[in-house]
Amino acid sequence: MPFLKFTASVLLAFLFFASCKKEKVVTPTFSVSPGAGAGNDLITVTGTNIGDLRSIVFDNGNITAGLNPNFNTGTALLFRVPANANVGDQHIIFTNSSGYQFSVPFKVLAIPTITSAIPTEWEAGSTITINGNYLGTATSASLVGAPGVITILSKTATQMILQMPASTVPSAKIAITNDAGTSASSFSLINMDAQRKLFTEDYGPGVQDWSWTTSHANSTTVAVGGTTSLRQFFAAGGFQGVSFHTDNVESLAAYQSLSFWVKGGADDNTFKVSPDAVASGSGATVTVTAPANVWTHVVIPASTLGSGVTCQRFNFQIDGPTNGQTLYFDNVILIKQ
Repeated sequence: MPFLKFTASVLLAFLFFASCKKEKVVTPTFSVSPGAGAGNDLITVTGTNIGDLRSIVFDNGNITAGLNPNFNTGTALLFRVPANANVGDQHIIFTNSSGYQFSVPFKVLAIPTITSAIPTEWEAGSTITINGNYLGTATSASLVGAPGVITILSKTATQMILQMPASTVPSAKIAITNDAGTSASSFSLINMDAQRKLFTEDYGPGVQDWSWTTSHANSTTVAVGGTTSLRQFFAAGGFQGVSFHTDNVESLAAYQSLSFWVKGGADDNTFKVSPDAVASGSGATVTVTAPANVWTHVVIPASTLGSGVTCQRFNFQIDGPTNGQTLYFDNVILIKQ
């Protein structure tokens, strides 16, 4: 039956060519630049046979990148790292219209963020702790708009300890640089070397201890910054106080605020802060609460204490705690206008 034989031959030939055609796959060739980037960074893919890509996915969390056909040709493709891409090493998976996939290793970077600092003041050689995110890859830290090398003593993903430089600027923001870029704090840190120091690592120049507490001394047990604070023990009952006496009469009009840190005792305590006025009116009294066992930062505007007041003493007075209390004071400064 010649007809059947011919038909079978044609069918076999058709299946052979169809099979060959089906197995023929056009494989893209490509390169991706750069191989790392932060959210919204522009990425370029170059190569051949990449004109019909349909999806781009970052495999850590299956985060999809936007694909704009206007930026996609047979030899080049532009797209941006998704703003919500998960940070770290991963792969970018490309899929074309035929379902063919190819991938490339990629590292998503993140610019450091700075959320807080303790203390919020520094002097030459003192340390501050920066809290934030993406700090573990930091390569440098600096004062914004001011010279001076900041030394990174330690770092984790969420925290850094910095040793601060000498500087003449009254205040400055901190900038942190990592492999993704540089960001600066939204807040400024006060340079105590440019302020009037009452007590930092010790009593400031020309400042004397006129306290009338049961006992008081410099202490290295705790400190908010550096290594030393001022320890004051207040016995139960009685009129007691911490007093900083300056060698020259100070005019509060020259200052913006009185700033200090206090670490509370075993119980919550309140004390009264006032300038001991010597002329030009009387100073006001401000009541301060020191919660138990934690450092509290207190900033009192000079205008509240009496902007027209001149004085030589700043008194922190406690009127008879029920139980004996040990409080610590640190970074006591008058911030200049």
